[in-house]
Amino acid sequence: MPTAPPPTPVHRTVFSADESEVTGFIRQTYAENSSRFAPIREGARFSALTHDVPGLGADRVRTSIDYSGTSAEGFSDFTFFLVHAGSVHVDSPVGSVTATAGDVAFYPLGTPVEFAMDGFDVTTLRLPSHHVDDAARLLADGPVTFGALTPVSPAAHRYWRSLLKLVAGALADPDSPLGSPLLAAEMARTAAVACLHVFPHSATSQHHLREPAGPMPATVRRAVAHIEARAHEPVQLHEIAAAAGATPRALQHGFRRHLGTSPLGHLRRVRLELAHRELRSADPAHETVAAVAARWGFANAGRFAAAHLEAFGELPSQTLRM
Repeated sequence: MPTAPPPTPVHRTVFSADESEVTGFIRQTYAENSSRFAPIREGARFSALTHDVPGLGADRVRTSIDYSGTSAEGFSDFTFFLVHAGSVHVDSPVGSVTATAGDVAFYPLGTPVEFAMDGFDVTTLRLPSHHVDDAARLLADGPVTFGALTPVSPAAHRYWRSLLKLVAGALADPDSPLGSPLLAAEMARTAAVACLHVFPHSATSQHHLREPAGPMPATVRRAVAHIEARAHEPVQLHEIAAAAGATPRALQHGFRRHLGTSPLGHLRRVRLELAHRELRSADPAHETVAAVAARWGFANAGRFAAAHLEAFGELPSQTLRM
């Protein structure tokens, strides 16, 4: 029986100079709001192109109409944005920011927000809050509270800007692979994990983000050496534990405490790094991403692509072409 093709992103275009239509778009796409508009000049327009798959969305919004407003209830889902031109001002109890060309920021959740838009051109990434909540439970042992609207460092800023462009570009592609629910879910998870490392929050300065705790014990060092030497072979937890001279349970605890992952999780990291190196040195005319991924134990191409993107900031197909 033939299977139905995977869904493709839903694309929608808005083009208007009507205040009520602009306010309605903001309300439907982002949050309830009350907006105030500067006098609309002749020829001024508000345009938006939106792209949605279940659990993820991105938009390109341009306007020569200046407006400001308030969202008394605030945002229920995360909306991150990259400014290409003009400016976006956001004021909230969490913090304030005036973002101009090249800047990235986000609207805080569940708190009143005031905003002002001045002739702007932005790309937005919409991420349901449950993705971030799920990632926080894994990385920070529970919910987190964000303490600022901008990245923690210039490097984090560059990484987030690149990731936002990548996700938005993939969603805008008419033949987007994000029509696959599995790949869309992996991309959403990648964005959620990344935002916890990019934007400051209540666990940023704590050890909940799995910073190494004290000197690494000899058992963990021996296990790491065994993993790195045998990464090209089928390796089981009991084999790693035997090589380290520890019980599997004790080794699991040591890896969690000092490396922030399990022994088999570290094995996947090592294999991902080796696959990345192989892609960088391979000839794209004679090699494929799928073949490299399979050689290093990654049977699911979508999960491999998402893991590679999260670790190296680019899709494996991009690495292969470099």
